[in-house]
Amino acid sequence: MPFSTESLIIGNLYTRPQLAKLWGYNSYQGFSKGVFTPVNQKIIVLFVTQLKQESLTQYNDFINFDHLHWEGEDGHGSDDRIANAHKRGEDIVLFYRDIHHTPFRYYGSIRINKFLRQSNKPSEFVFELMHDLSPSDDIFQAARELSNLTETEKSVIIKARLGQGRFREDLFEYWKGCAITNIKKPELLRASHIKPWRRSDNEERLNPFNGLLLLPQYDHLFDKGYISFDESGLLEPSTAISHLSEEFLGISFSTRLRNIHTDHLPFLEFHNQEVFVKQI
Repeated sequence: MPFSTESLIIGNLYTRPQLAKLWGYNSYQGFSKGVFTPVNQKIIVLFVTQLKQESLTQYNDFINFDHLHWEGEDGHGSDDRIANAHKRGEDIVLFYRDIHHTPFRYYGSIRINKFLRQSNKPSEFVFELMHDLSPSDDIFQAARELSNLTETEKSVIIKARLGQGRFREDLFEYWKGCAITNIKKPELLRASHIKPWRRSDNEERLNPFNGLLLLPQYDHLFDKGYISFDESGLLEPSTAISHLSEEFLGISFSTRLRNIHTDHLPFLEFHNQEVFVKQI
């Protein structure tokens, strides 16, 4: 089976064993390190972990908005190939996670922006993310799908991704305020999809039971998969943040959704299984 990333979905979580199965490998040992170059393929696969195991080399790797800052390998063996990838017609794709022993999120193609060669320490790279999982990126990716709608229909669906319009109004009608804290100031609240907009069909994108009205700190953590909610509405923190101070995060790990309905449950289950960053 030839190596391919075509079946992978931008924004989805994948473990190395899952990828081994998808790519037809007996095990993932061939790509257990940070740089994977499939044989006879014009592609470089980066597996990047920000918070690494203490026993491993502590490279300074992180995503900052739409850029990946990454340090090359100690031995510099892949520096030139990565630095010249696009000149050679090679693609670079990114799998990224915040903490070790959790799944990687797939970001798709990245493009080198800066390269600083070093001799006595890892070389420094900055890559531009071609897909940063932002609202504008989701809308761009869905352009072909949305082109089949009328302009009015398209506007309603796009506004839902931006947390505006009918979707936001329906969430206010249901929750009345923040789904957790009950704070009612509209300017402080964000309309967030439970099953991500990019993974939903158009009916789900407008379904108020596929939405939560949240304060920004809860909204951001939920969108990134750092918190989720169980079937009773109880908040579940990811291992990626459970060691951090609740006070500094501005949230409470022991809180829950105020008014959960059975129609929320399929969407919460999807978020828990496909978005929530769990330890593996």
